[in-house]
Amino acid sequence: MDLARRLKERRKKLGLSQAELAEKIDVSQPTIANWERGGHVPRHDALNRIASALDTDPSWLISGELPAWKNPAHMHLAKPIHHIPVFEWPVGTEDPTETQPARYITVAEKVTNIFALSADSVPGFPKGSTLIFSRRAKELPGRYLCRGSSGFELKECSTLGDDIFARLIYSVVPH
Repeated sequence: MDLARRLKERRKKLGLSQAELAEKIDVSQPTIANWERGGHVPRHDALNRIASALDTDPSWLISGELPAWKNPAHMHLAKPIHHIPVFEWPVGTEDPTETQPARYITVAEKVTNIFALSADSVPGFPKGSTLIFSRRAKELPGRYLCRGSSGFELKECSTLGDDIFARLIYSVVPH
C-alpha cells in the first residue's frame, strides 16, 4: 500500500471528509484529492500536519511502518522487569509482605512497589490464581486489598480510606 492509499484510508477511518482534513491542515480540498490519487506527494511540512491531523506518525504514512520506539512490542519491552515476591493470601491482620515469600514471579511493569498474593481461596478467582498489587497505584475506582478488624479482604472502592493496603493491578489465572 502506498502513501496515497494510507492517507485516504486513515482519513476515512477517522470519519473525515477531504474538505474537513483540508481545513485542519490549511490546504484546499483539491490538494487532498490530488494527494489521495497519488498525483503529488505532500512536502515534509504538509506531511507532518497531515500526520498530526490523522493522529498517526509521518513514518507510517510514508512507509506503512511505525518507528521502533512507537511499536507496541517496543513499548512493552521498555518496561522494567521486576522479580516480585508472591506471598500466601493473608490470614489475620498482619502485613503479609513481612513474611517469607512462597515464590517469585517475573513481571514487566512501570508501576513500582508491587507484590503478589496466592489467591487459592479468594472468591471470584480460580484456584491457582495470583493477584498482583501495588501500594503506589491509587486510581479510583478499583479493587483494593483492604485491612479490616478480622483480616484482609478484596473489595471494590470508589473512595480511598485508611483501610486500603494496596490496589489490585493484575490477576494471573492458570489455564
